[in-house]
Amino acid sequence: MNNRRIILIFSLLFIFALSLFISGCVQIGITSPALKIAIVVPLSGEFSQIGEEERNGALLAIEDANAAGGALSRKFELVQMDDKGDPVESAIIAQKISADSSILGVVGGANAGDTILPAEIYAKNNVVMVTPSTTAAELTAKGYYSVFRICASDTLEGPYAANFIINNLKLKRVAIIEDSSAYARELTNSFKSEFLKLGGAILTEEKIVQGDKDFKVPLEKIKVLNPEVIYFAGMYPECAQIVKEAKEMGIKSIFFGANGIRDIEFVKIAGIASEGTMATSVGFPLDKFLKGTNFIQRYKETFKKDPTDYSVFSYDATLSIIDAIKLAGKPDRSILANAMHNLKYDGILGSTSFDKEGNTTNNLVNVYVVKNGNWISFN
Repeated sequence: MNNRRIILIFSLLFIFALSLFISGCVQIGITSPALKIAIVVPLSGEFSQIGEEERNGALLAIEDANAAGGALSRKFELVQMDDKGDPVESAIIAQKISADSSILGVVGGANAGDTILPAEIYAKNNVVMVTPSTTAAELTAKGYYSVFRICASDTLEGPYAANFIINNLKLKRVAIIEDSSAYARELTNSFKSEFLKLGGAILTEEKIVQGDKDFKVPLEKIKVLNPEVIYFAGMYPECAQIVKEAKEMGIKSIFFGANGIRDIEFVKIAGIASEGTMATSVGFPLDKFLKGTNFIQRYKETFKKDPTDYSVFSYDATLSIIDAIKLAGKPDRSILANAMHNLKYDGILGSTSFDKEGNTTNNLVNVYVVKNGNWISFN
């Protein structure tokens, strides 16, 4: 009897100790350091509207990943950093992130100017960076193994616009206004090459600078030439002012731009003058995708406004890094880039993988027009 009691006591003690051990393991899983992903976009300054949309999309991605249980027995955390749309600031942030091994990957930047320079820094330090909206072909042409783009590049958007103007609008006489940025130069070159190949005529190319406020001189020259279309390569703040001034001067040409102007802020600044403006943009209307309708609803509920292309591409960019971390099997920067290159990610905008240069294989481009104060799909 005594022996049995002794055995029973030891058995109970063993079970109690085992339960403490298991509880401790579970507790370790809960309290382990978060898996950090940084979002580096302009949260202040001229392009803060774009940065806010991209930050919001990333926040929803992190929320969804954590609701699904996180990864590697850990939760995800979004580290928000404001590069102000400034190349120097974005480079400084890239150095800080590169020195902080707790940050596994980066979503950003928003424009070519605040993406190309830090991309080199991230690549040298083997930090995965996925841009949700930088379309400049130069970014991935450099062969950086850890740098990726989840949207189509300018090498597709420019020619798409050229084909649309020639074959859909049946127009052939174009004037170009370019804001002299890296983004605008590539967009202009890709557009011009295709447009001339298709038999179109470039009447003039006028250059401005981001931040300019008065566009009377180039517009007076363009008015005399009377083009059917004015193709603008640049961002929405300058384009909105140009459109307003052009209408006041009696210029009747159709304005046609790219993703840099396809933003509701363009409509707000240009007002009634924005009506009829057209633009190519990466992606398709969200309601055309199976997961898109739910994303629209959640975004509206969370942020009290409609999502934009910037929001959804940032969401997909963030979840691509999350899926790569799961595929890698451990929180290790040194193998995350390999996982990204082997990734097949099913996002809101469809199935995505990356080619050897880091470009998405899911190249989506569409044409939009401003109608009744909103950007709507032309088709």
